[in-house]
Amino acid sequence: MARAARKRKKIDTWKTKRWYTVYTPKMFGEAKIGETLASDPESLIGRVVETTMKDLTGDISKQHVKLKFKITEVKGDKAFTEFKAQSLSRDYMRSQIRRKTTRVEGVTDVVTKDGSKLRVKTIALAIGRAQTAQEKAIRRIMSSKVFRAARRATLDRFIQEVVLGKTSSEMYKAASKIYPLKRVEVRKVRVLASGARGRP
Repeated sequence: MARAARKRKKIDTWKTKRWYTVYTPKMFGEAKIGETLASDPESLIGRVVETTMKDLTGDISKQHVKLKFKITEVKGDKAFTEFKAQSLSRDYMRSQIRRKTTRVEGVTDVVTKDGSKLRVKTIALAIGRAQTAQEKAIRRIMSSKVFRAARRATLDRFIQEVVLGKTSSEMYKAASKIYPLKRVEVRKVRVLASGARGRP
């Protein structure tokens, strides 16, 4: 008679997991942005969490501003993050780009005062059809404003100025002297390498 096969004891993986509360970095007030499940806290390190400025502040006018944070540390049931990226939603960008407008886009790699390396993507929407020389001048101004803003600010300060619209406002004021503009935006910011915090 064949031996009866031993039955393997099934492990309920859900019972081995626990909930961890995720918080934003200090630049966003260490606000609670959600909860996540994990069986091992180490498995949370490097996990990316996404939210919006509307969810953080309650300001509906900022619902198109998306933020990404990366979990870098876990203490007890709390997961702490660092800033990873900011971007504007696709729906918002589509609503802004209309016919009979000139779209001027720029990409600038910058280093903040505290040594963080960032890639910043900007966009200006001109009314009507701008000339090539005017487009180049607008792109040059956007790059210069972003470069100077990053050089004089820490990562925290620079990101705050971006999400609050200060950087966009400075670019608009300078670039609109070249050609009439509808809007100027910082479309995306991504951390390439953090300064004092280490690698993102």
